[in-house]
Amino acid sequence: MEYNLLGVSALILIILFLTWLKDGEKMDPPLRKRIIIDLTTIVLFWVVFEFVNHMKPNIFERETDWVINGSLIFFFGRMMQLVYQINPMIRDLNKYLETKNNDKEEEK
Repeated sequence: MEYNLLGVSALILIILFLTWLKDGEKMDPPLRKRIIIDLTTIVLFWVVFEFVNHMKPNIFERETDWVINGSLIFFFGRMMQLVYQINPMIRDLNKYLETKNNDKEEEK
């Protein structure tokens, strides 16, 4: 579970970097606020994890796993969305695949 939480922390920082790369100084909220928000989110994830991890008996282990794995999926999806918005090569590939699909539908 710790490795999943490290993954969530890394994804949050990667998303911060990609957002800065995409928007630059026009970020909303501004970069300094966004850094504080993201670091607070990471700290809260770790505090909740450590609190639940040291409970005896650990009655919330499954729920904590569910939240961390769900967060991992969510932040991975958000990172992929930003990569798609930034990288024109991926957008062009998507357009090409859509036109190819439309051509196949017209042939039928």
